[in-house]
Amino acid sequence: MIGATESDAGVSQSGTRTPRISAKEIAEKLHYPMPTKEQIRIIESPLTSSIVIAAAGSGKTETMANRVVWLVSNGLVTIDQVLGMTFTRKAAGELAERIRLRLADLAANGLLPSTDDFDDMFGASVTTYNAFANRIFIENAHLIGRDSEAHVMSDASAWQLARQVARDGAVDEITDLDQRLDDVTKAILSLSRAMNDNLTSPQQVLELAVELRRELPENLPISVNPKSRAKNPKDSFLKGRQVSQSLPVLVALAQRYDSEKRRRGLIEFSDQVALAYQICTSFESVASAFRAQYRVVLLDEYQDTSVVQARLLAKIFHSVAVTAVGDPNQAIYGWRGASASSMDTKKFFGDFGFGDGSKIVFPLPHSWRNPQIVLDAANTVARGLASPAAKVQDLILGDDRKTGTLSVEYLPTIEAEAESVAQWFAAQFATWKACPGDNAPRPTAALLSRRIADLEPFKQALDSAGIRFHVVGLGGLLEEPLVVDLVSALRVMHDATADSELIRLLSGARWQIAPRDLMGLKRTAVWLAARDYSQHVLSDDVKQALRDSVVPEDGASLVDAVDYLAERAKIPATAVEHISEEGLRRLKLAGEQLARLRQRSSNDLRELVTVVIQELELDIETEANERSTSGQASIDAFMDAVATYLQADEVATLGGFLGWLKEAEKRERMSPSSAKPEGDVVQLMTVHGAKGLEWHLVAVVRQYQELPGVQSSKAQPWLTFGALPDELRGDFSDLQPPWNWRAADSQEDLEESYTAYKGGLLMRYQLEARRLAYVAITRAKQHLLLSGSFKSSGKTLLGPNEFLREIEHAGFCEKLPAMPVDDEVSAERLASAKGDVSAGVEARDAGDQPTWPLPPLGTRRKSVEGAAQCVRDGLARRQSDGLSGPLAYAREIELLLAERARTGEGVEIALPTRIPASRFKDFVSDPEGVARQLRRPLPQKPYRATLLGTIFHSWVENRSAMTGMSDVLDAHPGERDVAEHGDEGVFAGSRGPVDEAKLAELTSTFLASPWGQRKPTAVEIEILVPLGGNTIVCKIDAVYEIESSRNDPAGLRYEIVDWKTGKAPASARDLELKQYQLALYRLAYSQWANVDLERIDACLYFVAEDKIVRPERLYSESELEDRWLSVTGGIPR
Repeated sequence: MIGATESDAGVSQSGTRTPRISAKEIAEKLHYPMPTKEQIRIIESPLTSSIVIAAAGSGKTETMANRVVWLVSNGLVTIDQVLGMTFTRKAAGELAERIRLRLADLAANGLLPSTDDFDDMFGASVTTYNAFANRIFIENAHLIGRDSEAHVMSDASAWQLARQVARDGAVDEITDLDQRLDDVTKAILSLSRAMNDNLTSPQQVLELAVELRRELPENLPISVNPKSRAKNPKDSFLKGRQVSQSLPVLVALAQRYDSEKRRRGLIEFSDQVALAYQICTSFESVASAFRAQYRVVLLDEYQDTSVVQARLLAKIFHSVAVTAVGDPNQAIYGWRGASASSMDTKKFFGDFGFGDGSKIVFPLPHSWRNPQIVLDAANTVARGLASPAAKVQDLILGDDRKTGTLSVEYLPTIEAEAESVAQWFAAQFATWKACPGDNAPRPTAALLSRRIADLEPFKQALDSAGIRFHVVGLGGLLEEPLVVDLVSALRVMHDATADSELIRLLSGARWQIAPRDLMGLKRTAVWLAARDYSQHVLSDDVKQALRDSVVPEDGASLVDAVDYLAERAKIPATAVEHISEEGLRRLKLAGEQLARLRQRSSNDLRELVTVVIQELELDIETEANERSTSGQASIDAFMDAVATYLQADEVATLGGFLGWLKEAEKRERMSPSSAKPEGDVVQLMTVHGAKGLEWHLVAVVRQYQELPGVQSSKAQPWLTFGALPDELRGDFSDLQPPWNWRAADSQEDLEESYTAYKGGLLMRYQLEARRLAYVAITRAKQHLLLSGSFKSSGKTLLGPNEFLREIEHAGFCEKLPAMPVDDEVSAERLASAKGDVSAGVEARDAGDQPTWPLPPLGTRRKSVEGAAQCVRDGLARRQSDGLSGPLAYAREIELLLAERARTGEGVEIALPTRIPASRFKDFVSDPEGVARQLRRPLPQKPYRATLLGTIFHSWVENRSAMTGMSDVLDAHPGERDVAEHGDEGVFAGSRGPVDEAKLAELTSTFLASPWGQRKPTAVEIEILVPLGGNTIVCKIDAVYEIESSRNDPAGLRYEIVDWKTGKAPASARDLELKQYQLALYRLAYSQWANVDLERIDACLYFVAEDKIVRPERLYSESELEDRWLSVTGGIPR
């Protein structure tokens, strides 16, 4: 049944109550936008289970909120009988706030039914999937013998603990895996989480591995190859045998990892849901209690739920009115466990049906975001996703006033594509600014790509065009040139195979070693690899063993070669015969510096990173580069990442940090971003990160057709190291065809079945790519650009992808260019490099000869050479003046004396853009001390008291199972909406040094405090406040509603509480300094929640002393700004 008839609307499940007010009447009386016919059918639907297919930009949050308001206003349910779930706490907060405000409006207009407990009308229970599971776990952990006080691990602490388990594993086991330590760590986490997400036991995996090994014996028949006359084992046979050997080892390591988590009192996001399911399955009373509490359940973004999440919800709410809201066309998170069939009608109504056979599916096709031309493009792409299991209608224009454009560009080279995209943004910004209207919003803009690695030429083009841009997230940070140099140096210090990183350093601005000398260094590495430690040539047998080795460390290493050149006073001429004298000198200097840094690798991680920054003079380069707008900010952000990692382990190692950094960056670029669109700035991110966001201007780049081999390599089979076998997945029935390895009588049969299986994987990968394209296109509120190019870094020409071809064939863009011949592209690239695109035809015969390495000075060469010439001219004038002796240095002496005189005038530094509210008092009380610390920051060790405070804050957050609390983000770490007060996973490595008795005392005191048993409105929220040209970062511990009035529901007051585990202020001066932080928090929450500043109070609670401190007054916004400017007004920004 598609939709619901209007005669059904408002009938309760029992059919005994008639609605007294319609959705239209509510909208009219409260002056809200009138809902559409489709929305009214959803809002007024009966209390039974249903699916809402909500298109991109269709206003699903508004519809869900209005559904709840209609049910409550008609007395069909009370607000405490409604439960809403979504994935991020940001989305949960938006839905909860929208419901609260609408109910307040209804109450103010006398439209709510009378109730004896009016406060419940404002207690909408909207949470995230993982927070709900965590609530079940915390309240019932004792039933399964678990610790309810277990702390949720961060991705950093999980990585460190898994790495420790891998490192401490039996030598024979780890050696047999023949994998790097980081790869083993990743595999432990992957397998452990996959078993949780699919409710698979270790025993099931072990049994399958044993069966796989039995079914694929070493003597499985194979035919003779007619060409080689040899029996070459098939690829599928080799991979199957390898997995059958590695799985038991990985299962044992995963079990040790889980045991270690339990021993340390830790829990992961995936554990929360699996343990909640175990509780509800083993104890029916727990599930029935939730069924009795909630009569209506709203499940948002249901297409992204995992197998275990769906089973948990079905176990609890199988006979409750459940509305699943989602869009199968936007199901792009299969990589993290999202089930492929979550929106399948047969499966959903089998889980949540009432047994009457009804299957109510509501379409919500109107898009209020996109103009018609963008909808046309999206619908064209989406038609390739048609599925009988979940029918999705075409998008329909919701607002006739919406106007916009679609541009499609396909250029010869990636350089031309990047330049075209930059010009498009420049033209759109210029047009926007020319539009009249003082209230016109600043345009928001985004550049989207499937891979962060593709963004570099676009960054350069935007920079050259003078367009402000921001690469979002950790991936963006790791693409910043200064950070790339820093990470490259750290990898070279740690990993002898980090040749690519070494080449970047050697060819960069610091050493500027020529390509010919780098080629010579490679020959030195080969020369060195062919000799033993005493430089005698290896025997032929040893050389052959090295060639057969699959271990990268056994090959020629450039890192080893540089070390060799640096440490040897006498080097055989044959070893360096291909390196110039100057090149050898620079390579020695580089090797010596890297060796010095490597000797400090065991130092505190923060100290080590600081030393590397200083030794490579990256801090000086930041100050010297007048065009850099994010250099120091990038270094600061990287140090924040180091601090985040260190919170998980006080004795973290460089190798562990580098492994975590790589994995965290990968997970983040595949996850939704919490970044807000910025006016007049182009935000660069992946399409995965863009889901849920929207911009006025959107460019989707690199729309080329991937080669079949590339697509096949990305369609990963379950034979990948650390993957859970497909047949043990909860959605195995959707993953057809399977690899039928049990029925193979020969290796040929095995390979044939494996080929068919990989074909199915390829089809799923292509559908995923289509869904990504659909998501990318529907981000555009007005103007959309789709672009691509025939050639980038490789030699192969790549034409437009199938999505551009479909849009072209539908007539929504001009005809795409035909595939050019290779020399035409080479000519275009050469001409573009010279800055004259029109010269392409004349340049065709010149060939494709890209310059490498890129000149370190880049576009600054002219200005730098001019400055150098000024110095030479000055030296020449001095010589021509004939000055010698003391007179020649008179000017220098004057300058030195003047510099010494200035040292007493204060310290001048460049002020960071983002200032933590906790440091505001330091600027006020000791500005020069702060300035000196900013000029040359010293690493600080995380003291035990600091760790104790962090753990206490995490405990408070964890025990509050509600929106904006323990669910830092649902489902997976690395996708957090806001920064936390502290890393929940500090227990992973620091449980020992923390005073457990002191922690117990703090928690006991808190529970007896005025807030111990109260439900906060929000906890651990980060709010950014603009103040005097800077951004103040406010991380608020908790906010509570106070003085609620039945007669004045809109007259609530709020109290901000800042937990302190240290000592209370001993003087009026100390109290005044601490009230700055409270005043900033009050201002931040006022702006964030749109609450009058005078309705917000704030206090400090010193838990160790059980002392509440309430300042007599708090500064206003103008007072804070005046104080800030009086201290920082002279500091350059």
